[in-house]
Amino acid sequence: MPHSFSILAGIVLSATALATQSATLAGRVVSTDGTPLPHVVLTLRGAETRSVVSGPDGRFRVQLSPGEYDARVDAPGLRLAEPRLRLGAGEQALELRLEPEPIHESVLVAATRGDALPSTLGVATSVLERDRIEERAAPGFLDLLRELPGVDVARTGGVGAQGSAFVRGGESRFARILVDGVPVNQPGGLFDLGAALPFELERVEVVRGATSSLYGTDALAGVIHLVTRQAGPGNELRATAEAGSFAWRRAEAGFSGRSGGFDWTLGALRLETENHSPNSGFDETSGALSGGAAFGDATTARIVLRAFDSRLGTPGQTAYGRPDLDASFERSDLTGGFELRTTRGRVSHALRAGLATTNQLSSNPEDSGAFLPTDGRRTGSFTVFDLPNPAGFQNHTQRLSAGYQLDTQTGRHLLAAGIEVEHERGALGSRAAPLLEPSRTNLGLYAQDRVVVGRRVHLTLGGRLERNASYGTRVVPRAALAVRLREHLDATTLRVSGGAGIKEPDFFQSFDVSFFARGNPKLKPERSRSFDAGLEQRLFRSRLRAGVTAFHHDYHDQIAYQVLDFTTFEGSYVNLGHTRARGFELEVEAAPAAGFSFSGEYTYLDGTVLESGNSFDPVYAAGQGLLRRPKHSGSLSARGRTGRVSGGVSLLLVGRRSDSDFLGLGLTHNHGYARLDARVRVVVGRGFELFAVGENLADRRYQEALGYPALGRSLRGGVRFYARP
Repeated sequence: MPHSFSILAGIVLSATALATQSATLAGRVVSTDGTPLPHVVLTLRGAETRSVVSGPDGRFRVQLSPGEYDARVDAPGLRLAEPRLRLGAGEQALELRLEPEPIHESVLVAATRGDALPSTLGVATSVLERDRIEERAAPGFLDLLRELPGVDVARTGGVGAQGSAFVRGGESRFARILVDGVPVNQPGGLFDLGAALPFELERVEVVRGATSSLYGTDALAGVIHLVTRQAGPGNELRATAEAGSFAWRRAEAGFSGRSGGFDWTLGALRLETENHSPNSGFDETSGALSGGAAFGDATTARIVLRAFDSRLGTPGQTAYGRPDLDASFERSDLTGGFELRTTRGRVSHALRAGLATTNQLSSNPEDSGAFLPTDGRRTGSFTVFDLPNPAGFQNHTQRLSAGYQLDTQTGRHLLAAGIEVEHERGALGSRAAPLLEPSRTNLGLYAQDRVVVGRRVHLTLGGRLERNASYGTRVVPRAALAVRLREHLDATTLRVSGGAGIKEPDFFQSFDVSFFARGNPKLKPERSRSFDAGLEQRLFRSRLRAGVTAFHHDYHDQIAYQVLDFTTFEGSYVNLGHTRARGFELEVEAAPAAGFSFSGEYTYLDGTVLESGNSFDPVYAAGQGLLRRPKHSGSLSARGRTGRVSGGVSLLLVGRRSDSDFLGLGLTHNHGYARLDARVRVVVGRGFELFAVGENLADRRYQEALGYPALGRSLRGGVRFYARP
């Protein structure tokens, strides 16, 4: 008996000794600015080898034997600031900060509705960070998108004119546009990007491929997400004044700061320009506010507001006839978003609310007279008449949204599930008659699982159940796979993804009461199926990144207008169209030396109309190329800095594309063009810098849309002031 007690006591003492000799590392993986990085694989090698996956707020917990360890993270282009760890017995808390390599990954939100590194997702993405946006010094937001793979843009004239973005051959209304997570597309329609300015932006995210599994309607071809600037450490005051060609005058000011758990950013902008054609002047006043608060370590709240008011002259297709000198377009937009997030352990709860409203008025007070379109030796087949509307045509729409999302980690699974409700309403039509005042409420349920298999395989599975007031209930899935063939800095990553997209009809298509264009309440949603596969390679310790992605998108049940009776010209809307877009995207980015970098991209697009929904214009006939989407497009950019001087140059190349004059001239194609832009900045001291920007330096004559001449050579310059800690 005493001997048995001795053995038992020995076992207890041994277990106690072992317990006191074990080490527990409880930490968090964050970026250099403190952003938590979820779903990152951390591998520790030393007395033993363990790997662990960070949770929703970047936190992890792992038990090890005491000793020295080498820590590595599976995040190409990012490295641990302190890779050597020494762990003693007991629990140790540590924040692991990832520093960027010359070419690094950027955290994005749009692909998963939460912070994520692109290399863990398996989908094709692009991110423009604040430094890149400010260096580019673009006059309009569309100019930022021109240099991204898989995105084509077209603008009907100068800055402020109607602007469209085509993601992977989709219609301009097939990309969901988000501003700080709030959808801003008009219900069932597009978001006119022409008046959007690169103002107070933290970053721009683009996801290519159907993403309705997360967002429901609109995301047939992809997502474009604008994120408002957030405050850095300390306080900052900034102001800019510039002037240039086409009577360009722009003034901007902003203030941001932090105090305790609060941060804020406030900015205002005023822009005026005459553009090129008669009656094409544009002016806009914009404001932006972003404010956040942290309540302890678990709860955060953020509110974001953006608004602008603009006026644009609309002279029409001046390349083929007289300008309309009295037509105009006025627009006021407001976007607001709020998020309350609580994270405890491996569980995160988020409540979100959003508002997006636009009030647009197209006016044409006087009859400017008829004209016969001409283009060189071509003469139109019919006379074009002005259609004055003194009262104006109104388009006032509003989208209210609210939702809840749960994120939780279970082992190597990062699960997200949410519910969303959205109410849409409008007041549309000619002010000379009673306005159309439709409304509808939609509901969506979604779920997503991101799982790490081993250390090198990331799998994402998701789907959404969408209940739409116009077309009923639909289910849309998505799957993506990212496989790391080689790890760490010079990583090789294989990506494969596929998904489905849906889009609701717009208000006129569903509710219009006009005899000549009666709404159809039985319309089905427009649908898409998208697939892509890509390979990315990093070399020379992440100083060079190259990638290629092949894609195939099918767009089904596209809604088109159809004449039902050619005797009375009664018309309505039907699901007729079917188009296909396939091709590949090439990307390269290099930073061969400190302060110098260059990037390039090329997109090949085979876009074809398979079934036509339009019998009036041959450009829409089956077998034709997709309107205003070139088969070949690309860009090259270089940026450099030495001492107080920095600058950059960009070359944009756009190939021949299908188009139409829509005036009876018989034009079916638009010529390609090349455009060269450059900019330079000089720091003169005490927070001041001078800058100059030149666009279309070769003074090329071209039209992004037939009939609307683009701006010729333009030069602008100014002074910028920064007061930083």
